[in-house]
Amino acid sequence: MKSGKEEIFQSKAYKELIKKNNYNTIEFLLKENLEFMVLCYTKPIYFNPPVPEDIILFDEIAMFIISGYTFETASIDKDYFYFEAGFGSENYGSVLTVPLEAVGQIVYSEDILTISHYEPKNQNEKELNSMEILLQNPENLKLLKRKKQ
Repeated sequence: MKSGKEEIFQSKAYKELIKKNNYNTIEFLLKENLEFMVLCYTKPIYFNPPVPEDIILFDEIAMFIISGYTFETASIDKDYFYFEAGFGSENYGSVLTVPLEAVGQIVYSEDILTISHYEPKNQNEKELNSMEILLQNPENLKLLKRKKQ
């Protein structure tokens, strides 16, 4: 049996628990049409297109407000949370693909709904290329199918 906080909070079982909890919570908020905020570890987030550093330089953790246009573009699957956001004074647009385990907190109004103690490390997991990430979102698959027709 494992002991110690670090071992528990970095275990595969805890990571899967966090993914499911974050999925269920975000899915609920989206279905109920409730705007919310997420605090995420930024290193595992895929930005398409990448946000230039002269527009914004991300800290290790960033807060994203999922409201307005960002809320309208939000979707989720079993592994990722997707949304479009604007950055900097020019509102530079990028679509974010956030691994669910990279979501550290989900906040609705002023209430913290979830807190994760899992911290994504330099993961040895298979790196996904951008097309694989895009194809994991069912909405993107629909768009690609329409384009082929």
